[in-house]
Amino acid sequence: MSSVRLAALAFLFLACGSPGPTAPASLPPSPTSVGTGSAPATPSAFAQPALSVADSRYGRIIVDGSGRTLYLFDLERDPTPRCYGACAVGWPPLLGSRTVGVPELNQALIATVVRKGGSKQLTYNGHPLYFYAGDHSAGDINCQAVTEFGGGWYVIDVNGNRISTP
Repeated sequence: MSSVRLAALAFLFLACGSPGPTAPASLPPSPTSVGTGSAPATPSAFAQPALSVADSRYGRIIVDGSGRTLYLFDLERDPTPRCYGACAVGWPPLLGSRTVGVPELNQALIATVVRKGGSKQLTYNGHPLYFYAGDHSAGDINCQAVTEFGGGWYVIDVNGNRISTP
């Protein structure tokens, strides 16, 4: 791993602090997960790109098909991604094709946007979706309501709105 990536990850872990105890998300049964095909060979290649919904200490939130928490970056006030470089190392984008849906999610709000370099990033309600590199397991929420890279990072409710509760 390059020294730039290591420095970026160290910054992020310090910015969010040591993860406190988290309430794991209760994952829905597999029929509520939706896939897009093949997994991308990119920083967000944790599993097949998918959107699902899970219970968390913040209520019902959007997660990927593996139950990993997804976040929005409030600096992005339209679907144009602004998180690149060190930002995208700490907050990897959810890449993939447009998905179809789980009943809890409004299908009209699911879309993709083309990132620099041509990859497609999933969006919900106009918000590009990201993971947090410090979340390692389904249900982890280790960097909620923090300011990094010039904007705030928040988990997302099923309507596609940020949840501001720290």
